[in-house]
Amino acid sequence: MVKDNTTLPFEVTYAEMPGKESRTMKRLAILVKAENVSDILSSLKELNLEATIYDVKGVTKDKETVASGRGSGTVELTYNSRKVIATVVNSSDVKEIVSRMKKSLAGNKAVVMISSVDDLVLI
Repeated sequence: MVKDNTTLPFEVTYAEMPGKESRTMKRLAILVKAENVSDILSSLKELNLEATIYDVKGVTKDKETVASGRGSGTVELTYNSRKVIATVVNSSDVKEIVSRMKKSLAGNKAVVMISSVDDLVLI
């Protein structure tokens, strides 16, 4: 594997060609409310991890209301705005990272989707 000092958002090393080494990595995608993004990012920064943030919209049982017109009325949105924070980590670090994120949320909720990374190649 070739170590590269680019600013790509992962703490793992990259290969020049697909290989078996990267199969021990996991992708974490954390679905959170916008106000909790800084909590998650601070816990990732403590571990020297970087992340990519996506804006997403979802339909849930929680309804979001916003002021409309000249502030005299409110409208209930059919969707909720959320953020997805994604990073790739070594499999052995997943438990610790999830634990630190949970602690940083201080009772707020988030969803962590963990998936295997088949390969990670720097091109």
